[in-house]
Amino acid sequence: MEHPRLLASTGPMFARPLPWAFEVIAEAGYDGAELMVTQDPATQDAEAVAAAVASSGLPVDVVHGPFLLLTRRVYGSDLVDKARRSMELAGALGSDLMIVHPPFQWQRGFHRWLLGEADEEAAALGTRVGVENLYPVAVLGRGVPFHRYIQPEDLTPFRDVVLDTSHFGVAGVDIVEAWRTLAPVAAHLHVSDYRGQGRDSHAPLGHGLLPLGGFLGAVARDGFDGAITLELDCRRYLDDRAALVGYLKQERQKCLALLDGEDAEEVLGRPDVVDVAPSVEDDADRPTVPPR
Repeated sequence: MEHPRLLASTGPMFARPLPWAFEVIAEAGYDGAELMVTQDPATQDAEAVAAAVASSGLPVDVVHGPFLLLTRRVYGSDLVDKARRSMELAGALGSDLMIVHPPFQWQRGFHRWLLGEADEEAAALGTRVGVENLYPVAVLGRGVPFHRYIQPEDLTPFRDVVLDTSHFGVAGVDIVEAWRTLAPVAAHLHVSDYRGQGRDSHAPLGHGLLPLGGFLGAVARDGFDGAITLELDCRRYLDDRAALVGYLKQERQKCLALLDGEDAEEVLGRPDVVDVAPSVEDDADRPTVPPR
């Protein structure tokens, strides 16, 4: 069975040198990388990224612009300029997509630009703009929808959408129903599990509440022709390179098995639909696949 291209994000490895992250992702067997633009100057420089690509043999299929809280000053504070500079980087790297986060409710100019000129400007640079779903922010125990695009129907006006499973988990959205709504405009997927408690966990597959078997099965049956990034929390492995490679390889193999329609309980070690996530203290996500 032909699969979508599987990528790993450099974002969770931001504390390590960029060439190191590329080599790890390549060794784990991924088809490409999703470059997260961070405070690290190497992630902002097309020549530095191209050197890492050449050394690892790993292409950058997708660039994720610096739209996180920690990167709010990277490429300046004006969101349209930030997106334009990220598109230029994506175009220079030959990346098919540049990902943006939704504007806050009060950021009307960025919202209008995304609905208006963004696609044509991206096309002129040889790339596309992918708009990602986000989630309500917990304030005094309740979720406040600061961002504009949280529910699946919020994203249907866009040409290219990035569907993030963990983000929909935080928002309380059924990811299988979200896929049914967004399949016509889905350009890219961010896949990870969600442990619950309103925290964007980006957990290993099977270590949360999400029906990833049903979701990835639907994605495969519908012939999705975009790419999938496994956007996973890697912090516990950053000081053990071999374990990190094994962990990323294990998660890639889980994703491929679910895309092939294998039994979710066999792959994930839990039923596909659960009411309670495995314990956060559970060590079952430690890699069982040898790094080589």
